[in-house]
Amino acid sequence: MFLERTDDSYFKWEGYMVMKANSIFNAIRQGLLICNSQGQIVFFNQIYGEFIGVRLQDVRGQLITDIRPGSRIPEVLKYHRPIENILRNENGQEYFASIYPLIENDIVNGTISLVTTIGQIEEHVSKDVRPLCERTREFEKKEILRAVALYGNTLEGKKMAAKSLCISLASLYNKLKD
Repeated sequence: MFLERTDDSYFKWEGYMVMKANSIFNAIRQGLLICNSQGQIVFFNQIYGEFIGVRLQDVRGQLITDIRPGSRIPEVLKYHRPIENILRNENGQEYFASIYPLIENDIVNGTISLVTTIGQIEEHVSKDVRPLCERTREFEKKEILRAVALYGNTLEGKKMAAKSLCISLASLYNKLKD
C-alpha cells in the first residue's frame, strides 16, 4: 500500500529514508557530492568535506564553482552528459572525478559526483613486493586447490579439476608439488 502525502506515517518514512541515505552516503569511501540543477551544493559526504576542507552546513546552497572554481559540473548540467574518470589537479590535490547528471522525466535535476584521491587509490595498490612469478605460482596453486576441493581429491576429481582449469593432469600435479 502506498502512503498518501497527507498521512503522518509518510513523513516518518521519508525521515527514515533521509537518515538511511545519509548513512549510505557517509559509508562510501569516495567523496560524494550532489548539486542541484543550478550547480548549488545540496549535499556531500564526510569524505568529500574533508577533501575540500569545509563543512556542509557552511556551504550548502552555494555554487560549487565558488568553492571549486575548476569544477566541471556546469558542463554536465549544460550538455546532460556524464564526465567519467577525469584526472584533476587542483590546489595540489590530485584526484579522479566522475560527474553524472541526475535525470528524471527527461529533466536534469542536478548532478552527482564521485571523487577518488590518488592517496585512496594507492591504499588499494598491492603492497606485495614479491616477483610476479611468485605471486602467479601462488595464485595458480590456490585455483588448483579450489578446483580439487570442488571436484574431489580422487584421480577422477583431479582429472576434472585439470580439465576445468584447461591444464594437463601432469601440470596439475607439478603445480601442487611446488
